[in-house]
Amino acid sequence: MREILKKIIPNSIKGNIKKLHRTIRYKGLKPKLSTSISDNNVYPNFCINASINLKKFSNFRRNKIYNEILEHVSYDLGKAYLQEIPKSLFEKIELLKRNDEWGNPKLYEYPQIGKISPSTLRYIKVLGDLLNLFKNLDDLNICEIGVGYGGQCRIINSVTSPKHYNLVDIQPALMLTQRYLDNYILNSVVTYTTMNELEIQKYDLVISNYAFTELPRSIQNIYLNKVILNSKNGYITFNEISPISFNSYKRDELINIIPNSRIIEEKPLSHPKNCIIVW
Repeated sequence: MREILKKIIPNSIKGNIKKLHRTIRYKGLKPKLSTSISDNNVYPNFCINASINLKKFSNFRRNKIYNEILEHVSYDLGKAYLQEIPKSLFEKIELLKRNDEWGNPKLYEYPQIGKISPSTLRYIKVLGDLLNLFKNLDDLNICEIGVGYGGQCRIINSVTSPKHYNLVDIQPALMLTQRYLDNYILNSVVTYTTMNELEIQKYDLVISNYAFTELPRSIQNIYLNKVILNSKNGYITFNEISPISFNSYKRDELINIIPNSRIIEEKPLSHPKNCIIVW
């Protein structure tokens, strides 16, 4: 078939096809979005490749495709996160900094703690919030919706001992997450679950940072029914960047839907419309 195509396709068209391929590959053009902002062919394919290719895994946190979705926290925002981290976690900072041992993230020098990635500072800040709000994470049954590469899970497991930690995302992202987390000894029993594999189950705590609120409303309803409305406690970092066609829930709508929920300020504020929904 390749030989036949070579004969019937004019050279000018062949050249245009090659140019188009290079444009898509190197200029970052993406196919139409499907179930979330990150659920497109480019990002999932990269996650799959990084999970099975050692060379790509070794540098995945610096990859341009990956950085469009994750690992794009700036030095200055990292510095602002540092100001919000409770002093009790500074005593364990070397253990927390081990998050950056894999994936070759960009590291910056910060006062008091030395070199660390800004994204890891965000995860530590969230851990501080969780400990402040819920006091103790030991022996909890936790579900995280939208897990990145598993950095938040590893940070939580580095200083606390949840009983069970269910990571929920698209399958390609979960492959990379497992590749990353398998490099650490975790205190929790960890499971990796896609949306359709989820069972309706009660959780002690549900976490979602910039993930649940980026989903289309139809997908959000699935997570509300299966996880969020069955969770005793919750921490959702709310943002409002999804396409209008997604018809994603507004924060006031979620407050009315989730019993006993309330809005607290995101500190530092990473976007004017952001907030944190807790219950």
